[in-house]
Amino acid sequence: MADLIGDDRPPSRRVPVLAFALVLMLGGYAVIRHLSAPQAAPADASPTATATPTPPATRHSAIPSPYSSAYPASAAPTPVPRPWAGLPVRVGPHVDFAAGDRVVAAGRSYRLDPGDLVLAMDRGAVGPVVLVQSRGSTVLEQLRPDGSRLVLEAFHDESRLPHGLAVDPTGRYAAYGTSSGTATGPSGLVVRDLRTGEVVVSRSTRLPYGVRDWVTSGVVLTVALDPGGPPYRWVPGPGRPVPVTSPDRAHGGPFLLAAAPYGSSWTVTGDGCTGLVDDLGAVPVRQFCRTQLGEPAAWSPDGDRIVARGARPVLEVLDLRTGRTTQLGTPGRVFVSQVVWGGPDRVLVAVRTLAGGLGRVLSCRVGTGRCVQVALGEGSRSPDLVLSR
Repeated sequence: MADLIGDDRPPSRRVPVLAFALVLMLGGYAVIRHLSAPQAAPADASPTATATPTPPATRHSAIPSPYSSAYPASAAPTPVPRPWAGLPVRVGPHVDFAAGDRVVAAGRSYRLDPGDLVLAMDRGAVGPVVLVQSRGSTVLEQLRPDGSRLVLEAFHDESRLPHGLAVDPTGRYAAYGTSSGTATGPSGLVVRDLRTGEVVVSRSTRLPYGVRDWVTSGVVLTVALDPGGPPYRWVPGPGRPVPVTSPDRAHGGPFLLAAAPYGSSWTVTGDGCTGLVDDLGAVPVRQFCRTQLGEPAAWSPDGDRIVARGARPVLEVLDLRTGRTTQLGTPGRVFVSQVVWGGPDRVLVAVRTLAGGLGRVLSCRVGTGRCVQVALGEGSRSPDLVLSR
């Protein structure tokens, strides 16, 4: 139409052009009205029939999805292989352990209340001693072969909390530390007779201590505060805990690795080295700095070796006579929660996946470093596995 403005042709020659343009506009208008009008429902032979609405057609994209073949709707998710899948499974030897509300010790199986969770476990002369999380409380008790349970102490709130557990070498007494939920609250150490449950020793302490072990030289303690500090030795009675070694004020620590089951020796770690302390309160007589070690750790029954987590992390066995280390063949991509010597040449290792969903106990030979899975029946795969010391 804009081309007709200013057209200098005679009117008789412009009329056909105007008529054609008008017809074209009217035709376009009619097409638009037809397309926008709703379609009438088809006639039905029955006067009472109701028209059924037609569902909208599904629109499919012509662009293929890059995920349609990789993740078909009917396919199940691919299971992630267990980190220990390549290790063979062996039945036995006997292992004392707890998994959730199930406890196995000395060939006997115990059941706690449904929903209970064992946090720590140690051997006793009559039966296992366990620290259990139960119905909002923490309970220290001994399980008896006749099915009875001797409750030593129950902790119902943060006004009194337990720290660690250890049974003496005779299996007759249990020691544990206590503290309140506040930094300035009372703290102390308690020893109970496992035959009666009665308190044998109870003393308040300036620092809150966690009980780590009970060896022939006394109860092994750590400071239950961040960042901690050197370990302590306590002979149950009125006397104070004594530092195992002098503190390293420049680097912090040294921190406890393990205590010798017999005699008066301790291994500590600090500033990248492992120190051997042979005299209470003295500085380490030897330093092993080739490999940095850390918790968890345990001292061998023969007194010559310790097993501990290495820096990679892998488990390392350090020979305290030669300074040589041997790696154990534990799988990668696992969290090592506990190590226990199961004999002079065998280490039991409790591991779980990094996501915390699965657990397993491994048995590793120190001489070869070879590890196998231990078949524990119902509790084999629990992420809450606890080994008895």
